Amino acid sequence: MNELEISLFPIPGSVSLPYNMISLHVFEPRYRKMVKDSIDQNRRIGVAHTLRETAPSKNKVTASEEAILTSNQESYESHSVFSAGFAEILETLPDGRMIIQISMDNRYEIMSELQQVPYKIVRCKIYEDEESYEESIITLRIELDQLLMRLPSPNIEKLKQYLESSEWKSQTALQYSFAIYSLVIFEPEILQKVLEIKSAFDRISFMKDALQNHQTQ
Repeated sequence: MNELEISLFPIPGSVSLPYNMISLHVFEPRYRKMVKDSIDQNRRIGVAHTLRETAPSKNKVTASEEAILTSNQESYESHSVFSAGFAEILETLPDGRMIIQISMDNRYEIMSELQQVPYKIVRCKIYEDEESYEESIITLRIELDQLLMRLPSPNIEKLKQYLESSEWKSQTALQYSFAIYSLVIFEPEILQKVLEIKSAFDRISFMKDALQNHQTQ
């Protein structure tokens, strides 16, 4: 089992799926350091939805940056499965804040924690799907696309064009099973459940059932 080290950015209510590009505004000194260190050391950054806050910060607002970086911060119990990828700094503002972009390349599962201060580093393994045969998904994809095209939306014509494009239709079952969740808004807890499903067929079925249930309510 191959394991790797990942810098962990716990953000309450934030669930990122593989193959997505996300942008973040990073302002806390510890996370600015995390970004710089991770880029310098070619280490992925994971963005994890949180279960709860486990310890509030004991730092005063007037504490120095050095004091903040060498002391315990508020800490969160994160979900053990999250997406991660390599970060790029798009802009550094005059006060040190950063606008970054992370290209999520896969899902990872925490095996152990290696570092707490000034930011978390965890040892992880890839969170892999069980074997799935694309042949069994073809009909399901067609049915789901038809449901998506019937969604009430002011941009429905643009959505239809996208769903009929070669870019959309050329996706593998794995890619498609995550991409569909960029088209409909779900609560973080639901997206976390989707993130942990270990079958492309089941992720697509979950979306289809959700849309059908919504239409019948």
